[in-house]
Amino acid sequence: MAKKTNWKSKEGGNEYYRINRKVGMKLKDGIWVDDYRCFYGSCKSDAERKYNDYMKSLKNNSISPKACLGEVIDEWIDKVFKNSDLKNSTKSKYIRDYSVIFKESKAGKQLIGRPIESIAPLQIQEIYNNCDRCYSSIRSAHNLLVHFFKYADLNGICRNLTTSLQVPKKPAKRSDIEEIEVWEDEPLKRVISELDGNTLRLLVVLAVNTGARFSELLALTYDDIRDGMLYITKQLADIADVNAKGGKKSDLHIEETKTESSNRVIPLSAPVMAEIEKHRKLQAEEMKKHGYETNYLFTTSNGTFYYKRNVARSLERLYNRIHVEPHSFHAFRHTFGTNLSRAGVPIEETSKLMGHSDISMTAKYYVYVDAERRRAAVDKIVGYSLEQPA
Repeated sequence: MAKKTNWKSKEGGNEYYRINRKVGMKLKDGIWVDDYRCFYGSCKSDAERKYNDYMKSLKNNSISPKACLGEVIDEWIDKVFKNSDLKNSTKSKYIRDYSVIFKESKAGKQLIGRPIESIAPLQIQEIYNNCDRCYSSIRSAHNLLVHFFKYADLNGICRNLTTSLQVPKKPAKRSDIEEIEVWEDEPLKRVISELDGNTLRLLVVLAVNTGARFSELLALTYDDIRDGMLYITKQLADIADVNAKGGKKSDLHIEETKTESSNRVIPLSAPVMAEIEKHRKLQAEEMKKHGYETNYLFTTSNGTFYYKRNVARSLERLYNRIHVEPHSFHAFRHTFGTNLSRAGVPIEETSKLMGHSDISMTAKYYVYVDAERRRAAVDKIVGYSLEQPA
């Protein structure tokens, strides 16, 4: 009697009995979901036997609660986390910050060198509380542990130790006002004027008139400019593939923006649109001269992506040559945000234009402008109490 089958392979036409069974959990779109796998046999009982054998092998290879936490996390990173569908830049940051806080510090190494069963949440919390790294670094290391312990809990390795943990908010080392680095009008006009005939001119013009981040600007194509609007939906990443072997250097590649709020549409003024057309003609001459084609707004003379450090060096040389106070590239973005607040644009709208995920990040521009106004008000009344210098 012929054995009953329910599936035929596309190659060869062989017939099998196929079953689909849950074998564990996996990370998908940042959420742990059921992981299913198909098993094939000559009949249903044969397919079921292969499924049972597979689950038995998983149980035999399961992690002992007496295993060292650090070794287990390393194995999980290599076999599970690196293959998750989180953005490559996110995975790299989580792994890097976890390594710094837990593998390179004395207290961290002592903790992850202990068996999983002997570790309590309070011990991890103490690492957070005594860590001298910034909030962002501790937060990303914590996020990696959250993913790991959820996996460990769902797969019966140990309970989730992160549910009650808190990443401490540390006082800022600098005030909100000191964090704002902006360009004054005259030096900025000099910089843009000196860049006439240079493809970096539009980079500066767009940075200070759209507030776009450096990585977002370098990912722009001419297709991203439509009907007088700039559409920001991607960024240029400079991070090595976390799965790369042999210490591969970082490479430049286009990927989605890190958060949904970073995707935004920014209106472009008529003068900025004129600058874009001027740049397009200049770039067309460059492409003809050097024999390359690209639809990206900003590339080197051979059509490759810019590295941020190279652009920074070029601008720094310019600042020194024309004797203007140097600023970081991010100061162009700060200038855009500050000018919006000076113009009375509502903070909610400014937050959207800046692509901030939290409106509290936008508030620093308004704090800065309010401080300027208060200072001006105090200067006006100084004569009531003090003699003005001759």
